[in-house]
Amino acid sequence: MNRRSTVVFLCLMGFFVIVAGRLVQLQIVEANQWRELAKRFQEGTVTIPAFRGRIYDRNGVLLAEDVRALSVAVDNYTMTRPDLLEELLVTHLKIPRATIREKLYRPSYFTWIARAIPPDQAQALHQAARKAGARGLIFLEDRKRQYPHKDLASNVIGFVGIDGKGLEGIELFFDKELQGTESLWSFVRMADGTQIERRQIQAGQPGRDLTLTIDSRIQYIAESAITRGVRAYKAKAGIALVLDPWTGEILAMAQDKRYDLNTFQSSRPEQRQNLAVVYPFEPGSSFKVFTMLAALENNVIALDERISGSATYQIAHHTFRNADGREYGMVTPRDVIKNSINTAMIRIAQRIGAERLYDALKKYGFGQKTGIELPGEVSGYLPPVQSWSALEIGSIAIGQSLSVTALQLASRVAMIANGGKLVQPHIVKALTSSSSSVRIVSEESCRQLTQMMIETVRSGTGVLAQIDGYAIAAKTGTAQKAVPGQGYVKGKYVASFEGFFPAEAPQYLILVVLDEPGGREYYGSETAAPIFKEIAQRLIALDRIPPRP
Repeated sequence: MNRRSTVVFLCLMGFFVIVAGRLVQLQIVEANQWRELAKRFQEGTVTIPAFRGRIYDRNGVLLAEDVRALSVAVDNYTMTRPDLLEELLVTHLKIPRATIREKLYRPSYFTWIARAIPPDQAQALHQAARKAGARGLIFLEDRKRQYPHKDLASNVIGFVGIDGKGLEGIELFFDKELQGTESLWSFVRMADGTQIERRQIQAGQPGRDLTLTIDSRIQYIAESAITRGVRAYKAKAGIALVLDPWTGEILAMAQDKRYDLNTFQSSRPEQRQNLAVVYPFEPGSSFKVFTMLAALENNVIALDERISGSATYQIAHHTFRNADGREYGMVTPRDVIKNSINTAMIRIAQRIGAERLYDALKKYGFGQKTGIELPGEVSGYLPPVQSWSALEIGSIAIGQSLSVTALQLASRVAMIANGGKLVQPHIVKALTSSSSSVRIVSEESCRQLTQMMIETVRSGTGVLAQIDGYAIAAKTGTAQKAVPGQGYVKGKYVASFEGFFPAEAPQYLILVVLDEPGGREYYGSETAAPIFKEIAQRLIALDRIPPRP
């Protein structure tokens, strides 16, 4: 073998040694590293939310459901003709060009472009991209939450975000139950980015369905009435509740501020609040029924007894007055409730005494959350008796210097309607027992108080709520509002009207609250009472409740 042949042989051997060494390095030493890199390029995974549970009203009317949708992503490394893709995405998805550009040129094998779009919209985009020869778009099965009745009970139902998680209302409170478990999908692509396989590697489980206590027909009645009432009386806001006083089931939880759940992104924060559970207010004269109930339970006044209803009454250098400064003379407990007499009510409260009045109100559930299955509930405020000044017993007796929520007030009036049982208000029928209640006051006290409330509508402050042929037990309320740093402000009031019917065997309890009615009429007897009557009349027609013989 000559020298040239030797050199060539040695070079070839060296080359083969280098190649063999590199192969050993790639296939053995660095095998896992390269396998993982190839896998990242050729394979990908994505999670898709499961079908979320449906929400129904008490009669099986569908309020919320998931519908099929498609989501669009882009493989930024293997896409072709990005300039054309940009145009297609802007045209078909109506997304701002700057947003599309930022997503298209992001260094990633998978970037979400749009989530949960209608299938026909996704199909049109897919066909346009194929026709143009633009590669890189990825289409995946997805879900979209749909609310068939738009803004009906929107503040109760709430909504879900783009990730399928509840963000408000029932959707948030029962997110875990409704959500189910997500599915996991994998996709495999060739070197040019073309997807050749897509498969489900983990099946999801659909969420649980929920049935609410809400009756969509009654909800619509209450929403329509409170919306008209807010406009008619130029109020800042309005709330209307309808309850079953025997079970605590909420049949309607309505307010004037609502929003379309399908386009929740365009709503304002104040529209999304559920005022019935998050807005505390001083109830004013609506609260007198509880002071009177405490008086009856503690036997500090007889039904035929007379007590002074003087125009004014002074406690610790502060003068309490009746509405319009009216003088009533000597009055019975029935007159006190019927005509909402402040001075007589305060005198009765003084007989009860601060400790006993506080204990009674605490037992009735004031200053505590009701435990409703909705997020954000506040407890209202009942000042501890140790902090009461000489004035407190007078102001609290007539519903000032403490606060309640509409739900709290309504559910406690239900106790009077059902004969003394404190019921647990609830809004989900399928997950909550509707029979939980405990008697905390006597049937006789409730019966006596109910008769006083009947007189309120028959010939007292609640006459505008009269309905021929039906006995309605109710109480009006008008509370001056306190503003931080200003105290009680003249011209700012909360007007309310609470009642139940038929009084002898209640089927419905209704509470109407108007925040700051702005017209010349601002008393609860003038504003909230007519709204109550409208709701009651429509419920009578709905259920064909017969009048008394």
